[in-house]
Amino acid sequence: MVVANGKNENDSLNLPVIQNSRRKTWFLDGDLIRITHISRASGMVTLWNCTKAIQMMTTMVEFKRKRKRAYSVSETAKLLNYHKKSIPRLIKAGLLPEPMGELPNGERAFHYMSYYSEDQIWESRNLMAQTHMGRERKDGFITNNKTPTEQELRYAMGDGMIYYLKDDNGRFVPVFSETV
Repeated sequence: MVVANGKNENDSLNLPVIQNSRRKTWFLDGDLIRITHISRASGMVTLWNCTKAIQMMTTMVEFKRKRKRAYSVSETAKLLNYHKKSIPRLIKAGLLPEPMGELPNGERAFHYMSYYSEDQIWESRNLMAQTHMGRERKDGFITNNKTPTEQELRYAMGDGMIYYLKDDNGRFVPVFSETV
């Protein structure tokens, strides 16, 4: 069956999953850190704190409990259904905070990556969901079809699962695991 703009029904739900099993950059206690060495035998992790420019050591258990994923600017744009060139406009509008750079004190510079934590992405998503997109409506309601739902964002971050159930017409409809 064909839906909007000549796309197939299965292509209409295009959710990218941002998963990187070899992720080396994380947020730990609000600081951007990079893993430099893991010793499974001793259960210790050696980290480079990019924000404070110091080397740290912590236990593997504490690291896994406190860490938050770090997403690059382009990954953040994909998660929020925007193009990466739209991120400066969202920052200027106050819908998205400034990203944390790899340089000391979180400074950003050309040829250095900048990152958002998953908490910042969730806060921005909640703020964008309450913001009207387009021309104002006469009835005062909010129309925003661009911002992903909580289930879509959770799935795109790799935390949620999606199932396909067969409906009465024989088509497979995506259903998120929270609604099953």
